[in-house]
Amino acid sequence: MDTTKTLQPGTIKQLQEHVATKIKERGFEDETLHERLVLLMEEVGELAKACRKVSGMNVDAVKENAYKVGEEITDVINMVFGVGIELGIDIEKEFFDKERKNDQRTYERSQEKIK
Repeated sequence: MDTTKTLQPGTIKQLQEHVATKIKERGFEDETLHERLVLLMEEVGELAKACRKVSGMNVDAVKENAYKVGEEITDVINMVFGVGIELGIDIEKEFFDKERKNDQRTYERSQEKIK
């Protein structure tokens, strides 16, 4: 699939610029790369916990798990953008470059199983 035909250029760049603006508005522009990575990992953990709940896995019956999967995905995306912003990365360019490489690959499910 040619990603450049299905995703309009500028869309990801606008989202990255939006996140950069919100980082400044909310007073988080002084966060270090390390701090942003820690926050990203925290958000990924919250997403995993929310997915556990909605997939029917065992969860702590006493503890209230109010995680909403959509909100957790959004938090992860925001933190990924925050890391990219801290590193000065044009995420849109990187996305399209990587998708062109991925479009050249052939994928199949591995038949190897751990015994």
